[in-house]
Amino acid sequence: MLEKIFSLVNNSDVNGLKAILQRKGTKRHLHRQLALRLIAAAVMISVFLAVVVFLLEQRRLGGLVNDRAAEVVSNFNFQIRQIEHSLNVNRQEIRQDLQMLLIAGKSQPGAGKLVYVSIYDMQGQQIAEEFDKKYPNKTDVAEQVESIVVQLRNNPIIKQSFEQIKGTPYIRLSFPLYDRAGSQTSFLDGIFEVSPKARKELRGRITRLVFGAIAIVLLTTLILYPVISRLINQLTVLTENLVASNIETLRVIGSAIAKRDSDTDNHNYRVTIFSVELAERIGLKPNIIQGLIKGAFLHDVGKIGISDKILLKPAKLTEAEYETMKLHVQHGIDIVKQSEWLKDAVDVVGYHHEKFSGEGYPNGLKGYEIPVNARIFAIADVFDALTSKRPYKSQLSLETSLEILNEGRGTHFDPKLLDIFNEIAPSLFEQFTKSSNKQLFQKMEFIVLKYFSKEYRYGVDDQSG
Repeated sequence: MLEKIFSLVNNSDVNGLKAILQRKGTKRHLHRQLALRLIAAAVMISVFLAVVVFLLEQRRLGGLVNDRAAEVVSNFNFQIRQIEHSLNVNRQEIRQDLQMLLIAGKSQPGAGKLVYVSIYDMQGQQIAEEFDKKYPNKTDVAEQVESIVVQLRNNPIIKQSFEQIKGTPYIRLSFPLYDRAGSQTSFLDGIFEVSPKARKELRGRITRLVFGAIAIVLLTTLILYPVISRLINQLTVLTENLVASNIETLRVIGSAIAKRDSDTDNHNYRVTIFSVELAERIGLKPNIIQGLIKGAFLHDVGKIGISDKILLKPAKLTEAEYETMKLHVQHGIDIVKQSEWLKDAVDVVGYHHEKFSGEGYPNGLKGYEIPVNARIFAIADVFDALTSKRPYKSQLSLETSLEILNEGRGTHFDPKLLDIFNEIAPSLFEQFTKSSNKQLFQKMEFIVLKYFSKEYRYGVDDQSG
């Protein structure tokens, strides 16, 4: 894929490059991202629905058990009223009633059985308790009962909660007991084992409901996918058009400044190409390089605020005129800061005249206080000035240009960046110093696509592997 792209660039087929990137870039990436996010959303919704269904079904089962148990306890409460005046004296009779309650609690068809019951007074003191003597897991339930701290106080509302005892589900029930006058005198605490049959039915209902919910979610996702996909395609086109408009505006402004300064677009193209090549060599992040590209195009935008008398003066500037010329940096900062999209160009526009030794302007920044984009651009800008023909000078050779450039090592330029630039300078000199405006424009088109177009950033990465 990469070979095909670079072949197109070398053949000057920029439109072919755009077509490839548009077909295999943003759409593929965004559609994959959309599909993944819709699947993730469907999974999360399904999990949420599964939890809700489980809790509702659990509550439904508990409600059924509660309703049946309430009837049994109501009968028990009627019997206990006959001896309530002497609870302490009639503990044996109460235990017999509890045993009958356990037997009655087994009559819940299919749901399970009551395996433990106890009565507490209003101070939380146990009056009596009974286990189902034939229940095989009596020991496990007894251990659980010992760890339960009863907190029910004067609460006529029936409470129930699910408990797990050694992997077996139980429902814990609490019921208030009343005297003939309707006042609560004690409360009954019971543990109900959910039968294997009820557990199986519960799992079956939950499974059916969950899979039904998942099917609905997936069907909704399949219906929504083409609709959202179409909207994303439209949004992508609008976004790319907006970026293209911003780039075009950037190019027009840079061109206007270059022409006002008695130059051509070629200078802006070359310094941008040189800067990007150096930035890529040191591994600068793409979002930082975006700011470098914008700044390279607009590095002299502040010259709009400098009078032609000074800007176009053929002779050497006086000291006062030079101080006025320096103001173009602040003018440039003021201009680019008005645009949110151009704010990252400030590093180049505002600091490309700073020197590594601290003797530059406008702030006298020193060393690594100077933004990396400004340090990169300073090298590219001077290299282009040396290797290109201007009205007031002829083009210098590569060797002479590098010799002059390296004289500024550690004073004007970052020495580490300069060392790396020395390695790539011969190739840049050979490829671009004699290139036509059209060739430079095509290279700039490729750079713009690479760093500002999602088609390239996602399409090439996806296809190159």
